[in-house]
Amino acid sequence: MLAISDVHSSSPKLKLLLERESFDAVFLAGDISNGDMEDVRKILGYIRDFNENVFFVPGNMDPAPLLEIRELEGCLNLHRNKAYLRGYSIGGVGGGLISPFMTRIEFTEEELSLMLEELGKVDLLLSHTPPFDSGLDRIRSGLSVGSKSLKYYIEREAPLLCVCGHIHESRGIERIRNTLAINPGPLSRGNYAVVDLEGEEVNSRLLNL
Repeated sequence: MLAISDVHSSSPKLKLLLERESFDAVFLAGDISNGDMEDVRKILGYIRDFNENVFFVPGNMDPAPLLEIRELEGCLNLHRNKAYLRGYSIGGVGGGLISPFMTRIEFTEEELSLMLEELGKVDLLLSHTPPFDSGLDRIRSGLSVGSKSLKYYIEREAPLLCVCGHIHESRGIERIRNTLAINPGPLSRGNYAVVDLEGEEVNSRLLNL
């Protein structure tokens, strides 16, 4: 499975990656665009040309109307939704936390907590925002800016996998109890991750174009 995030309307890296390797599914953890719905359509459509199992959540930079769209260009939006892949339940939450930057899609911790509660337990979780104090949410100053609600959900529900993004400088793979959490880093800089799933065994590696 391919795990990517933060494309930011940059298609050259995406084109290079998809033409070079094949994957049985693609998880895209938001910031597909810089706010343009046509860019979202173009990028999702391009990924769908190479793969029939494409799942995404919108990021804080994506256009807000994307929150209400269940399927686009043959790709499934997992924001507050569930689906199934190879016997695994998958679901997600998009957007970022409330910030001083007032980006397009932002939620309070309380809103995220409610969305996660409504989502319920899933095997594979897709989130734009990383979990708090996970090593995947540190900005350059070292401050952790991830979601406490998301971390609590992961500790409580123990999904096998969480793919996130948002914090460009915190690319990495970490364990939160029994959950493998991955921030593949921004694809706009050529960063991505490959995930191998076999039963409850999950392994991943970070790669770069």
